[in-house]
Amino acid sequence: MSDRPSISVVITAHNAAATIGDCLRSIAAQPEAAQGRLEIVLVDDRSTDGTAEAAVATGVPGLNLIRIDRPAGNRLTTRQHALAIGFAAARGDFVLTADADGHAAPDWAAAMTAPIASREADAVAGPVFFRAASGWLGVWQTVDVSYYLLVCKLLNRLGFAAGVLFGNFAFRREWFGRVGGFERIGMTLTEDLAFARALHGAGARLAYRGRGAVEVEACASWSVLIERAKRVSAGGTSALAFALGGWMLSFVALLAAALVLGGGFATAFGIRYALGAAFTAVALLRVRRWNLLPLALLYEPLAIVIGVLVMLRIARDGKVEWGGVRYER
Repeated sequence: MSDRPSISVVITAHNAAATIGDCLRSIAAQPEAAQGRLEIVLVDDRSTDGTAEAAVATGVPGLNLIRIDRPAGNRLTTRQHALAIGFAAARGDFVLTADADGHAAPDWAAAMTAPIASREADAVAGPVFFRAASGWLGVWQTVDVSYYLLVCKLLNRLGFAAGVLFGNFAFRREWFGRVGGFERIGMTLTEDLAFARALHGAGARLAYRGRGAVEVEACASWSVLIERAKRVSAGGTSALAFALGGWMLSFVALLAAALVLGGGFATAFGIRYALGAAFTAVALLRVRRWNLLPLALLYEPLAIVIGVLVMLRIARDGKVEWGGVRYER
């Protein structure tokens, strides 16, 4: 019997000492880890807060800790560089990715790798939930990501390239080489979206799961969320961008027409609003977040307001900080 693990969990961390312990323990608690079929590859990317020491202190088995001391000397972002190192070190047939502040559900590894093991898919995107110490930020981000992933799921079924989140993703390891790695993909601030597009272009089959969740920390404030959205919105032109932008624009256009002209436009806006709320509700039901269903009525209006604030922030400052380095958006 081979002692090579079948599953490699790749995590990149930059100053994550406060969260990496819980993250590693949740992954080590997976049944596959107890069976010796799961390894953890942690890439400590220039941390100065004792992230590596905190990781080692957990004592979790199967931990491969890799330290990066300087920013990438190539044309990639530091995040892409760290991920590429982690993927190269992975020995398993299946690679799972999670964030350094993630807490994996007990069935995470099994749920995410099952469609790949059964040859139903080559890569799998899973749900991501957000936790916040107080306030509505965690709730908002959970609704937002659930909505986003349902849009991606529908576009994928229609044959278009869509997005994934490296906060909860799995793929057959060989596919990173097939797409040429990040060197061929090129520098991008949205490395998970770019990788998903590359997989689609290479003919990989993507699946979107409603279970096997990873919970991560919410943004510390609404201002931080808007700053984060500056990076996330840097994905460029795509079917996904047109789908999200066009759908939201229809909300604004019909609302303006209803307010100015009334009549049939008011009816049309009411239908459009109901469709958006229903879509959001379906997105939440898909990931079993029934308690958040009332927020389906508020999601799209708030998303539009945040979108406007993001555009104003970009107009004022186009730079984005990612992995401790500032980039031009």
